[in-house]
Amino acid sequence: MFNFFKKATKTFWPISEYAENWSILTEKPNPTIIRVNLGYKDAIGHPDYPVKMGIAVPVDVHDDAIMDVKSEIEEILNDILLKNDNGAVVAIINGLEGQKFFEFLSYTKKEGVDFAKIHQILKITKYRCTLKPTSNG
Repeated sequence: MFNFFKKATKTFWPISEYAENWSILTEKPNPTIIRVNLGYKDAIGHPDYPVKMGIAVPVDVHDDAIMDVKSEIEEILNDILLKNDNGAVVAIINGLEGQKFFEFLSYTKKEGVDFAKIHQILKITKYRCTLKPTSNG
């Protein structure tokens, strides 16, 4: 008969096929600016990208030099992840008060991503990087 409770099947594409659509969100209690790529909203739950990777960098101030570092890291991550459909940066978080930081949040494949190499490449900056891949599945 009718199957009203049948779970809909969602179709996913390779991550590079989702259009970028960056938006800015602000958080008031702990001043934070979040740049999030809303273009990936239809990729939420993508079975090929189950690992949440966060790269956090503590900073003293958010100035032009830090903006250059953030741009460099974003470019490196896009080269490593997006160009090979290994994952994507979905958000960049900037903590503005207290312990200041910026963090890149990405979702990646479980296999084929060389996390040690990413960490090694990012150590070239004068800022300390913390790389913590965690599976969300």
